[in-house]
Amino acid sequence: MDNDINIPDELFRLEIKALSEEVRIKFAKKGLSDIFDILSETAFLIRKPLDIEGLSGFITYYEDHFIVYLNSNFTLGHERYTGAHELYHIIYNEDILKKEKIFLDKEKYREEEIKADVFAAEFLMPEDYVKEVFYKTVNVDKYSLQPKHIVRMYNYFRVSYKAMLKRLIQLNLCSFDKYFELAEICSLEKEYELQALTREEGYDIDLIIPSKANYIPKEYIMYVKANYENSKITYEEMKETLEFIGLKPEELGYI
Repeated sequence: MDNDINIPDELFRLEIKALSEEVRIKFAKKGLSDIFDILSETAFLIRKPLDIEGLSGFITYYEDHFIVYLNSNFTLGHERYTGAHELYHIIYNEDILKKEKIFLDKEKYREEEIKADVFAAEFLMPEDYVKEVFYKTVNVDKYSLQPKHIVRMYNYFRVSYKAMLKRLIQLNLCSFDKYFELAEICSLEKEYELQALTREEGYDIDLIIPSKANYIPKEYIMYVKANYENSKITYEEMKETLEFIGLKPEELGYI
C-alpha cells in the first residue's frame, strides 16, 4: 500500500469491497442509503464542531450503545467519509470496541484502521457505479483528467475532492503520475480556487466547506438521563457526558 496515496493491494481491496457490498445491501433493504441515516440507525450519531486538531471523528461504546462523534469543523465531504470509516468499526470491530471502549491506539489496530479506510471508499464510491458515472460525465483517458472532471465526480458521490481523486487512481481511471498535479487545487492555499471551479461546473460548495453542524439526537439526551436516573452513571459522569455536547445538568432539571 502506498503511504501517500494509500492505494491498497488489489486482492485486499476486493475482499473489503465484498464486505461493503454486503453492508450496502443490508441497509438498502431498510430503505437507507445515506451514510448519516445509516449511522443514526446503528448508533447515536453526534455531529458538532470540535476544536481538536486532526480529530475528524471517533467512536465509543458506552453502556451497551455505540456513539459516533463526527467533527463538523471538517468539510462535509470529509465528514461523510469519516462516517463510513466509523461504520466499518461498528460492524466489524464490535468486540474490540466493547473491550477498549474507543480506538485510541491506532498503531495497535493499524490493520483495522486500514480496512476501515478502504471500506469507506468502497462503500461511498462503489466501483461499478464510479465507472458508469465516469464514462457518462467525463469519458477521457486516464492521462487527460483535469480538476473539473474530479469536481463533477466528487459531487456525484458526495465525498471530498481528494477522496474522489484517489478513488479514480485506485480504479485506474486516472494516471498515478497525475496525482500531485490534480491534488494541488485541494490544498488549503487554493481552497477558493476549488470553490470557484466547483461553482463554474454548476455545483454548490457545501461538500468542500465545513458544515459546522451541531446535531445531537434527542434519544441520546434521553439515554444519558435514563442512565443517571437508574444509577448506572454518577452525577459527575452525567455532567462530563453532557458537557461534551454543550449542555449542563441544570438545563435538564438536575441540580
